[in-house]
Amino acid sequence: MSDTKYLRPRHNVWYFQKRVPKALASLYPNKIMFDESLETGDIKEARIRRDIFLGKLRQQEHELAHTSPEKQSFLKYMEELKSSKAQEIVGGTPESPVLWEDVCDPITQSKENDSAYVEAYYAVLNDKTEVPKYGMTLKELLKRFIQHSEQEDLHTSGTRDRYKKTVDLFVMFNNVKDLPLKELTRDQATAFISHYRQKNLSGATVYGHISRLKTLIEFAYSHSWFTSNNPFDKHKINTIKGRQYKQPFTPEESKKLINLIKHEPPAIRLLVWLGLYTGARISELVSIPLSAINEEDGIVMLGIATEKKGKTKAATRRVPVPDRCLKLFHKVKEASKSAESHYLFKDLVSVRPDGRFGYHATKVISDIKRKHITKRSDKGFHSFRVMMSTALQRVDVSELVSARLVGHKTGATMTYGYYSIGYTAKRLAEEQAKAVLELDNYVGQEIDLN
Repeated sequence: MSDTKYLRPRHNVWYFQKRVPKALASLYPNKIMFDESLETGDIKEARIRRDIFLGKLRQQEHELAHTSPEKQSFLKYMEELKSSKAQEIVGGTPESPVLWEDVCDPITQSKENDSAYVEAYYAVLNDKTEVPKYGMTLKELLKRFIQHSEQEDLHTSGTRDRYKKTVDLFVMFNNVKDLPLKELTRDQATAFISHYRQKNLSGATVYGHISRLKTLIEFAYSHSWFTSNNPFDKHKINTIKGRQYKQPFTPEESKKLINLIKHEPPAIRLLVWLGLYTGARISELVSIPLSAINEEDGIVMLGIATEKKGKTKAATRRVPVPDRCLKLFHKVKEASKSAESHYLFKDLVSVRPDGRFGYHATKVISDIKRKHITKRSDKGFHSFRVMMSTALQRVDVSELVSARLVGHKTGATMTYGYYSIGYTAKRLAEEQAKAVLELDNYVGQEIDLN
């Protein structure tokens, strides 16, 4: 069948005919239909020119979806004024012609107080395609970056959220609603760094913000939306000073915790033991869906960060349920199934407005720790991750295996990183069991989970 969609012949010339999309109505206020000559009688060439026209419309829709109402007005005026300028003479007589700029100037149109119209008029008058005020903004750039990241599956949802928080923080610091890219300066970046270091934000945290802003500008540069030097590049930030690393519980603190946890509900007990024996983050455990639990070679495996993407891509992994946890695990699992819950920890799932899972569970564990064990801020549920990682190292488990178990980036070769599907469930369970015994030795007793 011949492809003539949106193509109509007229006097041996092909025309492009299509209704103006609703999303573009603000750009074409005086049009209902596009009826444009493609200036060719060759159907093959007409199809190519039609596709170019359609591509332009899609690009305009995409841009409008990421622009502010004020900028949309500016773009609408630009289109109107370009059309008027193309006619040049819009009335009068040959002896006394009326030029487009005389009819369209802001005063004649009573739009001298409409900044979008004024900017558009002088831009068209001087043959400019854009003005700094209505160029790409930081928040518009963020939206396009996020969309690109989602389409190409470049980052986890957690990483994309961090980009959003960084941009919000930087815009708020500058006390504006948004920032045009062309107005970004190195002084702004330096002031931002200095301000939040004085606010006692760790160097690593500030470095993370600057690194994300740098990446956004690199993305803009690759699309020619930003052409100057990157204002967020080559800043010296001490990422060590003020950084607080999580510390393990001492053997005495661990014993006290074991005795306290015995009196907690099954879900809390299982959460603690899985945290200790898998090294998983509390948000990863609380967000495990029942559908991510299966058996491989008779070994019960947990799919971690399979549904709600983890902190990094390496966070998505399969982890064995240690044998000594199985009785308690099945009890909790059956209770969740009976309640028709989506999650393994049906009573512990809570989601804050910022999307953080496990807020309630974190508070429960923190209260127990603070009231009965220690008030130190560098000890908490994440201490289990430190303890498991330490145990894996002390029993000489390969770092590649331990990375798979706790969800760290392996830093391996191309062969492992791209092609390997990972270790068998049996191998992971065997190596995990060695660390479990090492943790018993650390505490000085076999931990009774029931």
